[in-house]
Amino acid sequence: MYDGYFVFDSVVHMYDNRTDNVIDPTAMRYMTKRFSMSGALEVDTNEGRATDVGRALDAMFVDAKLDLAMAQTVPLFSYWRDGFAPAALQYELAQADDRVLFCGGVDPVYQGLRGAIDELNRQHDEWGATSFKFYQGHRGGISWRSDDRRVAYPLFERMLELGLDVAQFHKGIPLGHERLEDLRPNDLQQAALDFPDMKFVIHHFGSPFIDETLNIASRFENVYVVMSAIINAFPVAPWTVYEAIGKALAQVGEDRLMWGSEAFAYPTIRPYLEAFLAMEMPEDLQERYGYPEVSEQAKRKVAGLNMAGIMKIDPADVMRRGGATEAQISVALGLTP
Repeated sequence: MYDGYFVFDSVVHMYDNRTDNVIDPTAMRYMTKRFSMSGALEVDTNEGRATDVGRALDAMFVDAKLDLAMAQTVPLFSYWRDGFAPAALQYELAQADDRVLFCGGVDPVYQGLRGAIDELNRQHDEWGATSFKFYQGHRGGISWRSDDRRVAYPLFERMLELGLDVAQFHKGIPLGHERLEDLRPNDLQQAALDFPDMKFVIHHFGSPFIDETLNIASRFENVYVVMSAIINAFPVAPWTVYEAIGKALAQVGEDRLMWGSEAFAYPTIRPYLEAFLAMEMPEDLQERYGYPEVSEQAKRKVAGLNMAGIMKIDPADVMRRGGATEAQISVALGLTP
């Protein structure tokens, strides 16, 4: 636990920017610029190398004292041969520590639908994928939609057959020359309606489509929002973050928001975790726009309890295995003031 909180980092990535994996450095150069502008306390674009497992584990479990983390594949194959965050590296991290869950990733355009389903099966059967991440916009205007009954629905149907009901999406924030409109969250509306048993997770608040993302999540109860990348702007743009989180709490509520560090583009996790746990909604924003306070209960849910819930994980069991006392567990669950 970190400072009495159960913390489940919903999104960490093991990147691979080695020369033999980079097809086109355009996206990598853009990421360097974006990270620098975001106010990262430490910027690490991983240029020319892959994320080191030992450093990743130290950042997560020694420095930030996370309880759990999800290593998420980024299947963006137009700039990287094996993807920006290759499935094999995410699996390697999960293998190194049982507190890491492996989130796989496939793409029905680059791999073909049959190939994507075969790879989805393999990542589940051989590597124990607990969820899948999708990236739909690629270089050259290549894209696919989550409401496409011929392309996307077979993937969701197969996931449900395997007992996997959490589908995660990179929305907004293009990494290179992808078309911005291909990363809008609007296509998730029909998918959420047609697959009520599936949980659809939108990352990065869908920025710059924040209002669209929150509107969709406010109307579809099986849509969740992760504040990855949004919280990382807090050091240089706190009011922007206040606005995004204020809108999210007001429109979506505290039960379907989740915290994520977006490591290891940002090699440290703890400063961003601390920033969220210390966050207080400015009174003038509450008065002007009706944003709710960031309550202690909301912080506990967003920091880890919500993610544990959708992944069907008992946080008390996780904390017990980590050596927490029953009194500490009671506090972390919000059962004891």
